[in-house]
Amino acid sequence: MKFICTQENLNKALNVVGKIINKNSTLPILNNVLLKTEKGRLKLSSTNLEIGINYLIGGKVESEGEITIPTKLFHNFVSNLPAGNVEIKLREDVLSVKCNGYKTNIKGLDAKEYPLTPKIDVKPIFKINSFILKKALSQVIPAISSSESRIEITGVFMDLSNLDKNIVTLVSTDSYRLAESFINIDKDSVNKDYKDILGNAISIIIPKDTIVELVRNLDDQEDDVEVIISEGQILFNFGNANIISRLIEGKYPDYKQIIPNDFKTIINIDKNEIIKATKITSLFSDISNNSIELKLMAGSKNLEITSETNNLGSNNTKIAVQIEGDNKDINMLHNYKSLIDGLNNISGDKVILKINDDNSPMVLTSDVDKNYTYIIMPTRA
Repeated sequence: MKFICTQENLNKALNVVGKIINKNSTLPILNNVLLKTEKGRLKLSSTNLEIGINYLIGGKVESEGEITIPTKLFHNFVSNLPAGNVEIKLREDVLSVKCNGYKTNIKGLDAKEYPLTPKIDVKPIFKINSFILKKALSQVIPAISSSESRIEITGVFMDLSNLDKNIVTLVSTDSYRLAESFINIDKDSVNKDYKDILGNAISIIIPKDTIVELVRNLDDQEDDVEVIISEGQILFNFGNANIISRLIEGKYPDYKQIIPNDFKTIINIDKNEIIKATKITSLFSDISNNSIELKLMAGSKNLEITSETNNLGSNNTKIAVQIEGDNKDINMLHNYKSLIDGLNNISGDKVILKINDDNSPMVLTSDVDKNYTYIIMPTRA
């Protein structure tokens, strides 16, 4: 193998593929990145057996070849090189890397020992703008459960049953809160044969690590992301990279039953004001449950956010609000971390709080974006 490319492109590729690699003592080769010339380009591949990432970079291929080399060592070396062309040359199991007077030799392992990345040979189910997908995924990440006792809620539920209406729904929950985001897909971007390709898989569950990796690598450009699904796996194809992952098996809970259809009290409030008040009040919250109190007195036009602990003191902040419906006493306890997660993902300057009573879920929506809903259960004192 002999390949020449720019330091910038090589460093970017290693930054993408290197994130999923953790120190693996049982399979040392998984600590390596696979380098392989392919169709006039260099392909870098990594896997942790749950997720696989491939990245193609352009350059000049003078001879073909493949090898795996320690990812961390290679990346650290390349990231510290000056800008310019990098020459990569393989002799037996040693990779020689040269750039502007810098030269190193790195011992590698046979590429034949590297786990094969599964291939999905079906057409994309749909295509979507990378910025839109990144935003929707970012909105649901905070509510993903980390409890391994219920594996089905440790990922993002993707509902494809409304693709005929050009809608994809993303949902996450940890049983205490729930995030739902609707994505509008361009009609021409949906595969007309998607029902034949999906079969019975009208909904899937994507692991959290895959979602986090995808969000990390998607940019804010207008590029399209191809979404390909087949036989318990999903592939996201974008730019010079693709991410392939297994899907979580299991049945996602019927989350729609916990979302109220009607609300007795609707509060319109400035988003920045409630975020600031929540953060300040959280300084005095009980560390055992991270709770703060939201209070609305009957007839009042102010929402009070309070907290008190014996060893720290207390805080009370009042925020002017607009109220629709019942204007009665409301006194709820909420986990401030969960509340801030939801508030941060609301679009626009205003937040709409929808409430029935002290013990019911509180629903957060935006006045300008109806595609995102965040639901949070009250905590107990």
